[in-house]
Amino acid sequence: MPLADWKDLTVLLCMTLVVLGAIALAVSAQSFSIVRGKVVEKGIGLVQHEGTPRLTNTRSVLIENDDRVFDIRRGTVVQYSVAERDSEAIAVGSEVELMVLSYRSNVRILDGPSGRPA
Repeated sequence: MPLADWKDLTVLLCMTLVVLGAIALAVSAQSFSIVRGKVVEKGIGLVQHEGTPRLTNTRSVLIENDDRVFDIRRGTVVQYSVAERDSEAIAVGSEVELMVLSYRSNVRILDGPSGRPA
């Protein structure tokens, strides 16, 4: 009978890992979103970082797809804070793909105007 107990324990462990994986994917899907759009304006913004305000580059993007996580509809212009390295990679009028994270103040540019990751 010890062999059957080992098999039962293995099945239980596998089921637990599958459930934990599903929960992790669900939580992850609610913490970021990928949006596509066209850059319509460059600017400078003020962001609170660890309690102190600091200047940051911003890009206003005309959203081309619905964002289900942050509830932004297609056709809306949103101003995003962009890291210095990413801000140099895009120009006004270019098509971009952004990853918006709920735990970061800056967005990441996944696909820049040249068709390659920025």
